[in-house]
Amino acid sequence: MTDAFIGTTDGVLTLRDGALERLGLEGREVSALYAGADGLLAGTYGDGLFRSADEGRSWEPVTAGLTASTFRFVTDEIAGTEPARLFRSPDGGQSWDEYEAITRIPGHEDWYLPYSPRAGAARNANVCGDRLLVAAEVAGLLRSDDGGRTWACEPVAGDEDIHHVTAHPDDPDLLYVSLGTASLLHREGEHGGVARSGDGGRTWEKVETDYTRASLVPAARPDLLIAGPAPRVGAEGRIVVSADGGDSWEPAGDGIDVPMPDMVELFVDAPGGEVWALCSRGRLLRATPGEWTWTSALPAGSDVTVKAVAFA
Repeated sequence: MTDAFIGTTDGVLTLRDGALERLGLEGREVSALYAGADGLLAGTYGDGLFRSADEGRSWEPVTAGLTASTFRFVTDEIAGTEPARLFRSPDGGQSWDEYEAITRIPGHEDWYLPYSPRAGAARNANVCGDRLLVAAEVAGLLRSDDGGRTWACEPVAGDEDIHHVTAHPDDPDLLYVSLGTASLLHREGEHGGVARSGDGGRTWEKVETDYTRASLVPAARPDLLIAGPAPRVGAEGRIVVSADGGDSWEPAGDGIDVPMPDMVELFVDAPGGEVWALCSRGRLLRATPGEWTWTSALPAGSDVTVKAVAFA
């Protein structure tokens, strides 16, 4: 069984040899996790960032350089928050510096979230050399081509509700973005879906039109693209796969009820070639790419609501 760290609405757990064990931060919603050689980082939803150097047996708060306390993703080099801010760490997550130019983007004060009073969310990032692309909800796709010194924020295929950006593992200019249906300017037309770019994000085309939070080119099967669209937010989702970059789609939801009672929030590459799916109501599923027969990644009877996952 794959060893994993699980962020939940009640702290951090480890999943090892098929069993769950509590690691701490009880009472806190852990919305972002990273596991690296230098330790664990746990970003909470409103209580700040914590670091463990002993595999989760003890935790220390991290405050140096941080101006936000609600985390949407974290690695040992970069972190995103609500409001939509981005931070970088020079020392494996022990201290942070803000990409302050983001707050100088014209119109940034209009960014918002339908479910939060904070001004937008930085949900994930794709880094390729000096190019940084950040999915910002509801704002647009944040882009820097000079390592974060200057930034722009633009719609993707007319949409500003950007949930996730991912690149093909063999071609960093082949990008896919998952799109929601909210809009800053109440633009006319259909919103949501999955958009594809073959030129590093300069131009985009829609390849799916339903509301989508998650898409991924699996590292173990880079010939495939998986997505988790839904006809409405948070419910009636499905899992689909494409073998031609999104031009056509096939069902990939064996083992689960379709339509789903929820929808996929995030797909994650797992060690051993599996893909794990974190769902909007806290389920955690796993499948082998190409087979796409989904089972729970958690032990039977587990009463936890999963918000984040990272692998040892």
